[in-house]
Amino acid sequence: MTGPGATDELGFDGVPFAELWGEPTAVPSGIDDTATPSDPPTPTELARRMARQVQRAHASVLEAHRAISARQAFLAGAGTSPGPWDDPGVWTRLGGPFAVLRTGAARLPDAAAPGVYEVSWRGRVPAEPTALHARLTGTGACDPCCLVLDGDRRLVASIVRSAPDPPEREPARRHVPGIPAEFRPLARTAVHRLSARGLDALAAGDVSGVFGAAFDQGGLEPETLPERWPARLLEDIVIEPGGGPYGQGLLVASTGAARDTGPVWPWLVAAAAEALRVYAFHQGLHLCLPGARVVPSADLPMRIEVLDPAATDASAWRFTVEVTGLGLVPRPYVTADCEVTAAGLTVARLRGIGVTVRERPGADVMPHPGRLSCRRSAAGGRVVLDELHIARMAEGDQEEVFAAYGARPTATPTRPRLPRGDLRMLDRCTRAEAGPAPDRTGSRLTAEYDVPADPWYCRESGAAGVPPLALMEMALQPLGLLGGLSGTTWEYPEQDFVCRNLDGRATLLREVDLRAMTVCQDVVLRSSAPLPGAVIQRCDFELSTGGEVFCVGEGTHGYLTADVLGNQQGLDGGGNAAPWLERRPESPAGALRLDLRDDTRLGTGRLALLEDVVVVPGGGDHGAGYVWCDKPVRADDWFFDQHFAHDPVLPGSVGVQMLFQAVQACAVHTGIVDHLPSPRFALAVGEELRWSYRGQILRHHRRVRAEAHLREVRREHDRLLVLADGSVWRDDLRIYQVDNIALTVRSGAGREAAR
Repeated sequence: MTGPGATDELGFDGVPFAELWGEPTAVPSGIDDTATPSDPPTPTELARRMARQVQRAHASVLEAHRAISARQAFLAGAGTSPGPWDDPGVWTRLGGPFAVLRTGAARLPDAAAPGVYEVSWRGRVPAEPTALHARLTGTGACDPCCLVLDGDRRLVASIVRSAPDPPEREPARRHVPGIPAEFRPLARTAVHRLSARGLDALAAGDVSGVFGAAFDQGGLEPETLPERWPARLLEDIVIEPGGGPYGQGLLVASTGAARDTGPVWPWLVAAAAEALRVYAFHQGLHLCLPGARVVPSADLPMRIEVLDPAATDASAWRFTVEVTGLGLVPRPYVTADCEVTAAGLTVARLRGIGVTVRERPGADVMPHPGRLSCRRSAAGGRVVLDELHIARMAEGDQEEVFAAYGARPTATPTRPRLPRGDLRMLDRCTRAEAGPAPDRTGSRLTAEYDVPADPWYCRESGAAGVPPLALMEMALQPLGLLGGLSGTTWEYPEQDFVCRNLDGRATLLREVDLRAMTVCQDVVLRSSAPLPGAVIQRCDFELSTGGEVFCVGEGTHGYLTADVLGNQQGLDGGGNAAPWLERRPESPAGALRLDLRDDTRLGTGRLALLEDVVVVPGGGDHGAGYVWCDKPVRADDWFFDQHFAHDPVLPGSVGVQMLFQAVQACAVHTGIVDHLPSPRFALAVGEELRWSYRGQILRHHRRVRAEAHLREVRREHDRLLVLADGSVWRDDLRIYQVDNIALTVRSGAGREAAR
């Protein structure tokens, strides 16, 4: 049945057993229909496929019920004359956002001519078919504005039309950050190209059949599965994660020309939004939200410039979508700019288009001790805290996140938090057990961190394997999360209460390649001591992959009020303990002054931490070599924006990383490793690294300085073991001490030749 008030035919006729069994006559719902059939599935796989088909059948019944309810509501709306875009059948096929835009476009004068449209979503787009009302405001104005309201006369969107830009005016480019954020997808897939068949499978809800097992949500309640998509407009799409000028993604899609009459630009917006919806699912943004549905991003002005409407009627469209933003807070979102071409000519530009992934209406997505998330862990179980919860703890309202765990309102936004952005190295919490009151000793927490296939810290560290900065952050960040779950971070609600690591030790037990692996992070609270204005806690930690532990250690955290933190006097009781180099009456013999800003062997990008350096062969406390380095503190240093929200401070792990690079520079520039072709540095296995922090470095401080004393250079078979101790100064105050800096050096010639 078609026409106003029509409902689409919905049904479920069952699934041929051959499709469940995997016979050649059955084509799976993925993309490649040319692959050779695999062996018959195991009973577990067969059961999983059957469960997925039952879920799809149940979802179809719910969809039919929804359409029938919408039809009844439509018929009950006596006195309302529906226009073509009030048709529930069309609404179901193309979605509410398209209906809203088409209603507004039909009301604007000259909507089929070239022009610029500014669209702002002002309220919730109705999920069910309803009468829409459009009215013009500012009669006689040069730039007419159309307000689109829903059946209850609530404002949904505003559309302002203006004259097209002059032909010679080039669209302004957005600022491209020097170091783009590297978004970590919630699930990994090797599928980066979809045909119409793959897009149809996504619309039907078979996300794991398209993108792979990491996206499987089998076993969840039907209402927890993603909402069905509107009818497909795209014919194909190519996805380049991390591509484009902003490093957030590049999408290239195509579709046929619109077949309906009326203004063309709502179709362009709908097709571009579909590309963003595909990318949102490709990045796994839906996996944390029950009943995930993609809606237009509210209060994000969208600009549509239509250059040649006539050209869009004659040929297919090609969409080049440059993703400008990708994140999780306050809800998962994708924003982008888009250029539309037809027959090789640019016919439209869309700027500031955005979609948000939201949960089904009425669903509670905040964590609760007695309720698990719909998100699955790497092992397949449902998690306690998911990526959305973790991101909100780092950047958003922590009180809301931990309300069910006893969080209390606080007078200030400065609260212990996890790092944000690329510095956060914790994704999910799979287990949380509170110890007995009052001190909660014995509390346990297990978390997971998905290491990217090409992590920035490995790429930029100048050494092989995982650098100390990343190892320490993976180990210590779960301690801060444990403080939130156990209630420690909600002490002193009227104070600027923060968390600082004070002491720790870590031992790398085996060499491990963490790229594209999931790290399991286990922590146990061993002691908790309340003090005036502070709580001091000590935790043990283990890091593992594939069930094998690769790093162990402990960390001591202080939860401190602003007054206590301000009384830190460094490691020497507030005295000025000068570096070894400054205590020499004259420059040591053989001292080399170096500018290492451009020495990419030691670190690049965010981890280019060495600038002015002095190395002294045979110098230092042990006569085995000495290195001193000095660099200014810059207010725009990358780590201040990521560590932490409302509490920017240089991470202690950055100071430790700086010392490791200084020892590496000493070994390179004093000839210690000259006999090794293309020397490769890495953290030494079996050596315990120890650190103590008694101060912090903030934006207003002037300099960070460091020194390291080589203690021993040991030759062992095909490698060198370099051992050193070091310290870090904030201006003239020594605040970090780091013992047993241990680096292994091997020849990298064979590895380089094999590449």
